[in-house]
Amino acid sequence: MIPLLGVIASTVGTIFTSWMDTRKVKAAGKIALATAKVEAKVKKIEQQGQMDIQGVNDMKYSWKDEMWTIFFIGVLVCSFLPWTQPYIKEGFIFLKAETPDWFSWAFLGAIAATFGLRTWMGWKK
Repeated sequence: MIPLLGVIASTVGTIFTSWMDTRKVKAAGKIALATAKVEAKVKKIEQQGQMDIQGVNDMKYSWKDEMWTIFFIGVLVCSFLPWTQPYIKEGFIFLKAETPDWFSWAFLGAIAATFGLRTWMGWKK
């Protein structure tokens, strides 16, 4: 009877050890997957940061943002000058009636890119 208990205890011990080993492997796999996901996110953030730095460096000699700023200031100033108000008003009426949607979106995208706005990038998520 004692040898039978020894065999049963040994079998139960082997099964328990095997079960624990399986749990350890599964846990290690989950940890590895979580680590890989975190590393991928960190890499993506680092790449975005490098792109931002490159974009800023590329704009050192660009007049694009200054040109848009001057343009908007000009439109704003002309909106307050009585002798230019009719032209500004007619221009906006024409743009509202005749501008295709694709051009409006392209125009807004160009302005957003010039001033470094990321609102539209957030829509992709």
